[in-house]
Amino acid sequence: MNIDFNDCIVPYNNHGVVFLYPDIWQLDEEMDGEDIIITVSSTGTCFWTLRIIPASPAPPQAVETCVSAFQEEYDDAEVENVNTALAEMPAYSRDVTFFCMELLNTAALRSVRTSDFTLLVWWQATSDELDDLRPVLDEMTESVRATSLMD
Repeated sequence: MNIDFNDCIVPYNNHGVVFLYPDIWQLDEEMDGEDIIITVSSTGTCFWTLRIIPASPAPPQAVETCVSAFQEEYDDAEVENVNTALAEMPAYSRDVTFFCMELLNTAALRSVRTSDFTLLVWWQATSDELDDLRPVLDEMTESVRATSLMD
């Protein structure tokens, strides 16, 4: 189904971060200890998550912890280094591809550290979903800003 997501993009502004997301997707917030987890989910299996980590681990540590979990769970997980940005800063980034229930999945992991916290974006989708949703996932990721860094 082709949806013009430009007609439903709205801003999220809370917890020291701003980003854009489609308001037709479900947005949930939860706490994990001190961490704030904001997840935006499509009607399929695709999701986009922003984790705000006040303990401020180094971005490689945040990403590689996730990569290790994928490698432990999926024997066929392939990891690719990518050059990208998050919150207008160079990000420590990895893409992981793996098969789950006979479907090829891609997970993108992006992390930066600000003076206030570490941000970790993790989105995941099947290869079928990526054709339509990759631009939306990328736009959401590219729109993330730490409000303390905004002028």
